[in-house]
Amino acid sequence: MNWEQRVSMPDVTIAPYQRGNNTRYFKLIAEPIHHNILSDIMLEALGYNGTTPGPLIVMEQGEWIQLEVENRLDEPTSLHVHGLSKPNSQDGIPEIEPTPFIQPGESYIYQFQAWQEGSFFYHAGPVLQVTQGLIGAFIVLPRQENIHPFCLPDRDYILLIQQWQIEQPELGEVFPGTYKPNKFAQQPNFFTINGKAFPETSPMYTKYGERIRLRFINKTNASHSMHTHGHDFHVVSVDGFPRTTMDDTISVASGQRWDVEFYANNPGVWPINGTKTFHQTNNGKTPGGMITRLQYV
Repeated sequence: MNWEQRVSMPDVTIAPYQRGNNTRYFKLIAEPIHHNILSDIMLEALGYNGTTPGPLIVMEQGEWIQLEVENRLDEPTSLHVHGLSKPNSQDGIPEIEPTPFIQPGESYIYQFQAWQEGSFFYHAGPVLQVTQGLIGAFIVLPRQENIHPFCLPDRDYILLIQQWQIEQPELGEVFPGTYKPNKFAQQPNFFTINGKAFPETSPMYTKYGERIRLRFINKTNASHSMHTHGHDFHVVSVDGFPRTTMDDTISVASGQRWDVEFYANNPGVWPINGTKTFHQTNNGKTPGGMITRLQYV
């Protein structure tokens, strides 16, 4: 089993692609969606290919990508891959550089090389579309010939953090319904991992002795401290650059990506969560929010 087959993002699909001539072709559709963060809380949000976060894009270092974005919104959009340097004409921030806006009903194909391995993410260029859900994970794996068997994780999980400001009559309870998130998100009251709030987050599974990689990705208005219960970890990368420190809690700033690894040596069902207390709630009701778990099988 190669590294790509070990990558997964609980509650999120992996984007299909066509491959040829050292190039992967993907298509994303930016569109209005209905998305459940809880069984009784539905968002009138924006998403890629019907979901938020959008599907996971996986590349191999050195490959080229052709990434088509179709705009089914009622306003212009664009797409930026955060953290991965690329030609100015492919950066996806039209207000500043020469990439075009994608008008409603139109498409645009971005093309660039995935020259650097690491954890990245893609998002809409207009920032207030990001707070409504236009974001997804973008992972570049090392070249096959550069992978030493000792460095290959048994399981590689991606955890993308989002937060939502949803109108609720009062704190401390969850009031079921369908809501349009506040696009400014200055006072978020729901917190999700891979588009779900606890207890709807799907667990990550492991077996005793396996080597686990977790990739934390954040593009919210706040930093988020993330903690793994029962396991200390080795920080292997921050923003695609190697690290060699040990820890059990990290602070993931907005725009950052932290990759950590540990051995599954402490059987049980272990929370992996944000440590800020309100972030462990759904509108102040506990348990909830930014909590998932590692489950031994």
